[in-house]
Amino acid sequence: GAYAHQDIPFEKLVEQLQPQRDLSRQSLFQVMFVLQNVPHEVLELPGLRLTPAGRAAGSAKFDLLLELVETDDGLRGSLGYATDLFDRESMERLAGAFHLLLEGIV
Repeated sequence: GAYAHQDIPFEKLVEQLQPQRDLSRQSLFQVMFVLQNVPHEVLELPGLRLTPAGRAAGSAKFDLLLELVETDDGLRGSLGYATDLFDRESMERLAGAFHLLLEGIV
């Protein structure tokens, strides 16, 4: 049914359905997976050298964020999560399960 009504603007859909909303949460999705597999090259300009900067740790923007970066040594990753929803032990188990999955794929 969604394809049949895909021309309806999202705002109009929300207006018609009037879903219960929690403004402390993302409205479209709560989980994000990022795979950075583009080579990180240093950009050289006259009198200027640009290098990629790491992301500063801070509050979670999503309920769950898994970010993987492809390096010469393999994949490096970080797992961010909302501490009011998940505890450290649960995230460590999730990371362990994901590691086993990747090993199985390889």
